Amino acid sequence: MDIRLLKSFLMLAEQGQFGRAAMLLHMTQSTLSKQIVMLEGQVGGRLFERGKHGAALSALGRLFWPEAQQLVRDADRLLQRVRQASQGERGRLRLGFGLSTLRLAPRWVAWFRQRFPAVDVSLNDLSSQEQYLRLGSGELELGFVRRPPASVLEFLPLMVEQLTLSVPAQSAWQGVPDDLARLNVDGFVALAQARGPGLAAQVEQWCQAHRFVPRVVQEADDTHTVQALVAAGIGLALLPVSAQWLLPGAIRSLPLAGQAAQWEVGLAWHPGKLSPAAQRFLDMVRENAAHGADGAARSGDAR
Repeated sequence: MDIRLLKSFLMLAEQGQFGRAAMLLHMTQSTLSKQIVMLEGQVGGRLFERGKHGAALSALGRLFWPEAQQLVRDADRLLQRVRQASQGERGRLRLGFGLSTLRLAPRWVAWFRQRFPAVDVSLNDLSSQEQYLRLGSGELELGFVRRPPASVLEFLPLMVEQLTLSVPAQSAWQGVPDDLARLNVDGFVALAQARGPGLAAQVEQWCQAHRFVPRVVQEADDTHTVQALVAAGIGLALLPVSAQWLLPGAIRSLPLAGQAAQWEVGLAWHPGKLSPAAQRFLDMVRENAAHGADGAARSGDAR
């Protein structure tokens, strides 16, 4: 049923005169009369009793009037929701993040939700490698990741992550020794390569650059467990500085030197798969990052 016909019916029912209703609807009286006749043909009966003094609702019109009001209200709400969705103010946004953005990503989401509360945001903790795959398949729209290798993904750098030596809080190590082999006395706890392939590659790159082979005494399936084992004195670990926030006070992070100990972290997306809500989020991050807001292009908040 044509919503325009319903709106004309409701206006005429409210005004009771074709001339006045037509003026408020910005149409001619003849056009309004034709619309009412068309609507009456659709419902199968007269909706108005016409007379010298105007138009009054018929018995059928009185029955139809509340239903028409509801239909128009529903149509208006639907149109508003669709417009909001097309402008990125309503809908669903699927994001990925990792250890390096453990504090940064939720903060961006909180800012976004304050501005657009009608957008349902899901935030998934995934390795950068897994996020690359899901961004390509469309399962994620945006991902906080390390800079992707050459691919179709676009990338907005936000910060520089730092590889560190993670030691127990009570450890005698106050800095990284020149002779790295001394660290093997304590041994190392490592994150399983399958759970953090990007970090594993970074650690391997740094170790090769310094001709060091860490003696791994224990592996774990997540970074939190790695840190817990370090805090318990099982061994040391090579982790991003961001890992210190998992167990504050229980471990210390000693920065490692060299270009291989740093990497960019930012927001990645597939240019052809952004919903309006995802575009809104990207625009917000890009705008704030350009002004140096909260974590942009710095180390320590951001796998």
